[in-house]
Parts: sequence; structure tokens; C-alpha cells
Amino acid sequence: MDRQALEEGARKILLTNLRQGVADWNGREYSFVCPSLTGYPFQWFWDSCFHAIALLHLDPDQAKAELRTLMSGALPNGFIPHIIFWEMEKQPDFLSRNIVGQVDPHYSSTMQPPIIAYAVERVYQATGDEAFKNDALPVLTNYYRWLRGARDPDNDGLIAVIQPEEAGTDCSPKYDEALGLTELSNQGFIAALKKVYEAYEPMRGDDHAMLAADLFHFEDVLVNSIYAFGMRSLARLHGSGPEADEFNQQADRTTNALLEKCWDEDAGAFFDMSGVAEEPVKVVTISSLMPLVLPDLPRNKVERLVGDWVSSSDHFWTPYPLPSVPASYPKFMPGNPRGFIWRGPSWINTNWFLSLALRNHGYSELADAIVAKSHECIERSGFREYYHPYTAEGLGARDFGWSTLILDM
Repeated sequence: MDRQALEEGARKILLTNLRQGVADWNGREYSFVCPSLTGYPFQWFWDSCFHAIALLHLDPDQAKAELRTLMSGALPNGFIPHIIFWEMEKQPDFLSRNIVGQVDPHYSSTMQPPIIAYAVERVYQATGDEAFKNDALPVLTNYYRWLRGARDPDNDGLIAVIQPEEAGTDCSPKYDEALGLTELSNQGFIAALKKVYEAYEPMRGDDHAMLAADLFHFEDVLVNSIYAFGMRSLARLHGSGPEADEFNQQADRTTNALLEKCWDEDAGAFFDMSGVAEEPVKVVTISSLMPLVLPDLPRNKVERLVGDWVSSSDHFWTPYPLPSVPASYPKFMPGNPRGFIWRGPSWINTNWFLSLALRNHGYSELADAIVAKSHECIERSGFREYYHPYTAEGLGARDFGWSTLILDM
């Protein structure tokens, strides 16, 4: 599949999944790409950011519309939901089939990894649209301040998630113990998750109360790597002055906290911390590699992550890398998980992050190999949600929006 065929395939998906109109509930215009018409018919936070980056290669105006729509869902306190139900009337049974924490019927009350400032920066760099940037800056500034204020109650520079989907890596085995997961299946995961949701119900909307309840309190390495990465973008968008200084300093604090609290010298990897007590969760997953996105990660840490984990055929260097869990892990599930996701298959979005990261750290050949293998997955199986790390078989949702990130890779 050459570049032209890849673009045509991506364009078809992004246009087919495009949703435009005026919302009945707030009178606002929307124009966004839903991740998949079958399982994901609304606007998802980090998916939209990935769609905007892919759209830069096809339709920069739609890339701007995608992010404007997402930012128009921001609440006065700065929070931006992880799902916005612009067209609930078209999928009225969605909430009966899915667990979503809500304080309002039109959006979720949960977050997703905060990649939005980087997406806005990329769109601004590509278009030079000053009005777009100027409209975005107050929304982004409020959002990243909300993250700091609502999700870092111990003020250590690391934000916490209150349930697995907030990290985007829903059923990752690193959460098994915190969830008390004994039945290793999607049904077991949903049952465990329902208990967390039910316990949160009286506290919804009070993030500090939910974190203090210590039901599911994760200082997640993937989330915090993307948080620091996004704050660097926000600082650059501000250019100079107090806001640029504020977000650069906060990015420094988050990076330093990841190094001081999450790095494990024996393992040569980063581990999440669980609970108010910040117990290390000594399970290596794709999240353990994510600090590679930070350009200022110390060289010795970069070399350990790449040498010991990324490029090791015992761990992440499968025929179609990078699996979401290393092949060496006892709970590695490379095949069709039937919804029990992030336990083995390879994903294009994490490959996008890590190919970008490896290039920035001087590992161009390794990055090129990840891109070539990702391209081969799409060539063999189409734009799927995730792929078998040994065969490139496409799994999960079909015509999946964020796999069009291959255009940016």
C-alpha cells in the first residue's frame, strides 16, 4: 500500500466517521470524527486529538474543527470530558450497554490522557492560524490547571486517575490487583468496574473526595508522561511570560516526580503507583515505556528502556511491535481479547507516540521499523482498533479512526 492508497483509505474512514450538526441540548455546532461507527459513536477525548493530527495530512480545516468541537465541551471549571454525547438521540441505548460515570446526561464526568495541547500545537504549526491558537489558549490553560487542582491533591506533580478508562488502557493487567480482578475476562473486568462506579456514585463531581476514598487511585505513568508532554506544548503556545513559565515549571515537576517516584532501577522501567499510599505496581506494560516521549529524559534511562525492553525480542520486540504487554509477562494475551483489551495486542496510537519518541532520542532505525511494521498491519488488515503482535491480524473495531495516525508516522 503506497502513500496515496494509505491516504485514500484514511480519508474514507475519517469522512465516513465524520459527524456534523447542531446539538439539541446546547445549540452548539459540532464537527468531529467518531472513533468507530459501531462501538464508539460519540466524541472521545484523546481519539479526537489523534484524529486532528491525522487530518492535518488530509484536511487541516477539519483538524481545526475537530479540536474546536472538543474544546467547546469544556466546563467553566476547565474540565474537558472524555466522552461528549453530541448525538445521543441517534444512539439512545448506548448508556444501557456501557458504564459511564456522569453528573450530566450529555457528557462523561471522567478524563482521558491530556494530549490536547500537543494536538493544538501541531494544528497551529501546520496552519499558522493565530485566531485558532488564541481561541484555544484560555481553554487549554484552564484545562491543565484543572488537572493540577483536581487530580494532584498531594501536590507532588503527578496527577491521578480514578478508574482505568481514564488512562485509556482500560483492562491493562497492571490494574488487576487494584480492581480485585480474579476472573480474567471482559465480563470479570466489567463486574469489577461496576463496583467502583457504584461506590463513586454519591461522590461524582468531587474529584478530591473520590481520590481520598482510595477505591481506585492510580498515579499512572502513561497519563503523567502525556501530561508533562502536553504542558511543554502549552508553554510553547504561550511563547513567553508567566503562563509559559508556569507550564514549563510544572512539566519539570512532573518529569522529576516520574524519575524520583516511578523509576525502578532494578527493572529498568517505570512503574505506576497505586493508592494514596503510592505503592509501586511492579508490572511492566506499554505505559512503563511512555516517559520516552519526554525529550529531557536522562540518557541512561532512555538506554535502559530501549535496550532492556523496547528492542528485546523477549519483551516488546515481537514481529509486529509494540505489544501493550511484553511477551514475557505471564498474563500476556496476544490474540482476540473479546473486549478484554490492552493485555497483548499492538496499538497504532502507542506506536505513534513511541516512534516519535525514539526518533527524538536518536533511534531513527528503530522508529522506522515500528512505522514499517505498523504500515504492514494496516496493509494486511485495514484500519483496525488493534493488531495481533505476531500475525498482524486486525482485531477490535473496524475502520478505527486513530489508526489513521499512520499518516503522521
